[in-house]
Amino acid sequence: MSEAAATPNGTGANSADVSRILGNIVIPPCPRIVLAMVEEARSDDPDFLKLDKLISGDMGLASAVIKTANSPYYGLNHKVLAVKSALHVLGLGSVTNIVTLLALRKALSGPGQAADPFWDQFWDRTNYHAIACARLARQLRFISTDGAYTFGLFNDCGIPVLVQRFANYKETLQQASTSDWPLIEFENERYQTTHALVGSALARSWHLPELVCNAIGEHHNFDLFDAENSAGQGDIAALAAISLIADYLVNDFLGTRQDSEWQRHGAQALDYLGVDEDELFESRTEIFDELQETQAYRQ
Repeated sequence: MSEAAATPNGTGANSADVSRILGNIVIPPCPRIVLAMVEEARSDDPDFLKLDKLISGDMGLASAVIKTANSPYYGLNHKVLAVKSALHVLGLGSVTNIVTLLALRKALSGPGQAADPFWDQFWDRTNYHAIACARLARQLRFISTDGAYTFGLFNDCGIPVLVQRFANYKETLQQASTSDWPLIEFENERYQTTHALVGSALARSWHLPELVCNAIGEHHNFDLFDAENSAGQGDIAALAAISLIADYLVNDFLGTRQDSEWQRHGAQALDYLGVDEDELFESRTEIFDELQETQAYRQ
């Protein structure tokens, strides 16, 4: 595979091309509860009573929200016992993130995934990546924290979809993890699509903001770090840079191999965002603290 052979996530494909490529790939619909949560979160006057009833009606979601509110991270003197109280402790944005993560995991779970440790690791990493994206966005003030979290959460959501569609996709993941070539190059060659393109399609079907959908589709398009190529796409380029830095930090946190994309484009990402080594170290320290808290209360 040559560098030129890779067309990151199908950049430049028209709607007909996208429809043809995705024609045999099933995109799961957005669960009703997520639609309702997002609608309320965007409202000027959210109805917390409605949200309480929605979440409390799903035992799994209710338990997860209450467990999070009671985690050491929030340091409460008294345990939260109900969703209503957890909503006030966590805030609407955090609860929406929790619900979306669990709903996404449930919607994308295929046969046998519950017994496969690969998927526990995948979803933990997905959550860590989203947290790192949100923290970086807060520090850099390029994009809203909630928007960056949602972007980070859906960043790789095309992977479970492709696992269900292609029998050998997990082998492709394994090969890419030990290769100097990026995953999207393997995907383009073998499947004529990428997890970024599929993830963007899923994000649109879940009615996520247009910026988030576009950024998911372009998060491997590192040409955007060149000012001449990012005209009018500054927020998308910023999210792509944040994603690459978040990947680097999560790999460092987990002690796993750094992706070849970081070796090739990491310096460009830092330059695009105006981040120097001292700022990266500061971000690393703060994000590691938050990831360690998350890791602790999920055990």
